Amino acid sequence: MMDSLESLKKRAGYFPWMLDEYIGNAYVSDIETYELLYLNKTACETLGRSFQSMVGCKCYEVIQGRTSPCPFCTNDRITETEFYEWEFYNPVLDRTFMIKNRIVDWNGRRARLELSHDNYSLEYKLAKKDREREAILRTIPGGLARVDARDMSTILWYGGGFLQMIGYTQEQFEEELHSQCLYMHPEDKERAITLMKNAMKTGEDTIMEARIITRDKRTKICTITLSYVSSQDSWDGIESFYSVGIDMTEEREEQERQHMALEDAYHAARVASSAKSDFLSSMSHDIRTPMNAIMGMAAIAQANLDSPDKLRDCLNKIGTSSRHLLSLINEVLDMSKIESGRIDLTLEEVNLPDLIQSVTDVCRPLITEKKQQFQISIGQVSHEKVIADGDRLQQILMNLLSNAIKYTPEGGSISLRMDETRTLSSGKSQYEFICTDNGIGISEEFMPYLFEPFSRAEDPRISKLQGTGLGMAITDNIVRIMNGTIEVESELGAGSKFTVSIPLELCEKEESGNRELAGLPVLVVDDDQITCESATALLNELGMKGCWVLSGAEALRMVSEAHAQKEDFYAVILDWKMPEMDGLETLKEIRKSLGKDVPIIIISAYDYSDIEEEFLRAGADAFITKPLFKSKMLQVLQLFLDSDKLETAASEEEKWPVLYGRRVLLVEDNDLNREIAVELLQMQHIDVDTVENGQLALDTFQASAPGFYDAILMDIQMPVMNGYDAAGSIRSLERSDAQTVPIVAMTADAFAADVVKARSAGMNDHIAKPIDINRLLEVLHNLLS
Repeated sequence: MMDSLESLKKRAGYFPWMLDEYIGNAYVSDIETYELLYLNKTACETLGRSFQSMVGCKCYEVIQGRTSPCPFCTNDRITETEFYEWEFYNPVLDRTFMIKNRIVDWNGRRARLELSHDNYSLEYKLAKKDREREAILRTIPGGLARVDARDMSTILWYGGGFLQMIGYTQEQFEEELHSQCLYMHPEDKERAITLMKNAMKTGEDTIMEARIITRDKRTKICTITLSYVSSQDSWDGIESFYSVGIDMTEEREEQERQHMALEDAYHAARVASSAKSDFLSSMSHDIRTPMNAIMGMAAIAQANLDSPDKLRDCLNKIGTSSRHLLSLINEVLDMSKIESGRIDLTLEEVNLPDLIQSVTDVCRPLITEKKQQFQISIGQVSHEKVIADGDRLQQILMNLLSNAIKYTPEGGSISLRMDETRTLSSGKSQYEFICTDNGIGISEEFMPYLFEPFSRAEDPRISKLQGTGLGMAITDNIVRIMNGTIEVESELGAGSKFTVSIPLELCEKEESGNRELAGLPVLVVDDDQITCESATALLNELGMKGCWVLSGAEALRMVSEAHAQKEDFYAVILDWKMPEMDGLETLKEIRKSLGKDVPIIIISAYDYSDIEEEFLRAGADAFITKPLFKSKMLQVLQLFLDSDKLETAASEEEKWPVLYGRRVLLVEDNDLNREIAVELLQMQHIDVDTVENGQLALDTFQASAPGFYDAILMDIQMPVMNGYDAAGSIRSLERSDAQTVPIVAMTADAFAADVVKARSAGMNDHIAKPIDINRLLEVLHNLLS
């Protein structure tokens, strides 16, 4: 112990001697009192005073010429473990010093050691050069290293961002890697050694790309240069490689990402090209099929003009094939607009019950033909009128249902359900349309491609079914344009479920209940609980008291109990098709027990003409078709307010009395189209005058008496003068009916932009060809009423 203490004292005695020999300035001062404890010879010479005159004085008095401690004193920043380096200009000595400070033990006193060189010394200049060199090295985007060429592994020197690049601290590099280039990937290190050996022979610089494994096991990709210096040319006689390494990881990853993106784009382009080729091949077949049917049936009809039944059959088949051909063309046009970003939404007031009815009317013949079971149900739909693009919304539902019909075998089941949920956004509701079937389903492999254009699953069961592979792609795009979502659940061989959810703006004016119906009890009888619950909720919204049962026997019991308590139901809404006791039997039993006291409304899934007569004889008062919308129930229930004995509320064929005897001017350059339009209009007792172009239309109208024509039906693309110019010219005439006569565009230009253009030209409405006579009559009825 004593020997160890003596050894420490002996070594401590060397310290002043070493400071005496130090070539720069050195002094020691008490860190608390600032008293100078030591100055070396160089410091005394720099200050121009003797050691004895300065020792014991305050350092700030002697060195800075101050009467108080320096405000820039570094005592609060220095430690015992490392030097604190800084630079300072001393105005008393008129020179700049490069300074190093550290805390030391000086004969048992905690003291400050200061070493410095002034700007006149060689050491100062060398230190400055070192700083400049370090600054230059720091500007290099990477790390520098000197590799021992004798073992091609030891790092003799490094600088710049070397440690940062390899992910080690100085201590970790020296203790864990032992200053060896073990950070390099083994495979790349072998390659580097081969290149280095070759460079030693040729003397040429070399460059390579190598992987570096950082301490945290990340892999970096670096570009490394190697420049050989022989032992004869080396300053210390050691042959070595001077190397610069630059981290290229981000650049290489980005290149790889771009490469993969190009690969994906190339693959997608090939797939799209192949799909379009397949599509064109399929379209060629799909278009030729209905065209062949149309041409063939026309030939057969022409050969059987004296056979009305054969003629009627041919015309029906021609009509079916024409509609199919039109749907194919519309799908291609829609997809073209979607891909070019030109699809527009035409917002209008939409009556959802009418829309659903229209969709089911179109689909019903197809369902009947395949003997499929179709059920449509309505949840708690409180708002039946919305602001939306009705045609696009109908297109979504038609695509869903037509696919379900197409891919569900004969005798299968299909259902459509509609629900409404209020959103946080004022004036809007979320509408959900759920289409379910038990058809062939969709394979898991095809599911990711379901909404891609021109895609069709490879399945022998559907190879003979006509289709473009565009329907679901169009549906998906329209749903997204309407800010909605579409989800699919499907299992191969078990069926599919499509859920479309769309936010729709509500109409400000919504039909409310009749005050006279408030509080009146109504019984709903249906074996489907969802239908019962929905109908009851809607009755309650109308202010009535709705209740429900699931069977005819329960209905008979409840009606009898209510009658016995003199609390008869205002009406009974009874499903005609139920298990055990069906609607007809239930109706007869109720009439047997209560007579005609309680009005009974029969619920029918669709067309009740087959059962109407039988149910009327049994005592039915009215019929209502599913789905049960609030407005539909209100309309039927109001029938029972004015009379105790009611006539049956059966539907009648819609008439157009306002059009009888009206005169229209038809402007059409195509002879066949003109003939068809004239025939269709005259069938409705409308008088028709025809001209072939816009100029003749202008001349004919100008020559007629004011009010002679009730409307003008105007084609657009015509010779001499087109429909837009003709309409504008008519509107500019100075006569009483020039501004008021309805002008309707009838054209093959069917895009939303064409509708806007027609209205801008002064036209009142727009009808797309081929002409839907019911749509045309509806437009004329609305304009002339």
